[in-house]
Amino acid sequence: MYRLYHHPICPFSRKVRTHLAAKEIGFELIQENFWERRKEFIAMNPAGTLPLLFDNSNAAVIVGSEVIIEYIEEKHGETKSFLGESLPKRAEVRRLQNWFDEKFYYEVSKYVLNERYFNRYLPGVRSPDSEILRVARRNLNIHLSYIEYLLESRKYLAGDRISVADFAAACQISVLDYFGDINWHHYLPAKDWYSLIKSHKIFGEILKDRIPNVTPPEYYSKLDF
Repeated sequence: MYRLYHHPICPFSRKVRTHLAAKEIGFELIQENFWERRKEFIAMNPAGTLPLLFDNSNAAVIVGSEVIIEYIEEKHGETKSFLGESLPKRAEVRRLQNWFDEKFYYEVSKYVLNERYFNRYLPGVRSPDSEILRVARRNLNIHLSYIEYLLESRKYLAGDRISVADFAAACQISVLDYFGDINWHHYLPAKDWYSLIKSHKIFGEILKDRIPNVTPPEYYSKLDF
């Protein structure tokens, strides 16, 4: 059994939750408000970042979404892998996972999350900066266009099978969608792919998450949107 320390609106936590669900591995969810720097949490992870996985079987503390996924894939190698079925496929899955965890996050998600949510917990609370959000939307357009380019020759982002690449991308997108920051009418191929990901039961629990004082758009949890 595992304990997963997460935050509902953290895209990296969502990715690990989706992966564990896809592997049909049981886990206990513990919400961690990482900005509070709770001393018990900092003792496990001095960096104070999420997600964190605690393996009850050996008391191992695994930090970071990519590291957690590799750990689970290695430990549970007897079940279906979501890192790809061949060496080239695994390289492509890891490349795209890194693209969305790093490039997409730092060019889009981080801006939106900070402006829409996390800045309210920092000193000097202010209203969302419209210029920062404008830059994020411009960057989002580039990334959604790249998703549509990939989908011209693939059912899923890394090939014909769902993979961690899809989990990484969909979880970044889901937090933006929570705040209503995507105009899906402009990205129909990407919308079709995201609808496909949303239709998988492994993603259902993610879409039930809510955060205090912020209600997502009505279409957020709908498969047909």
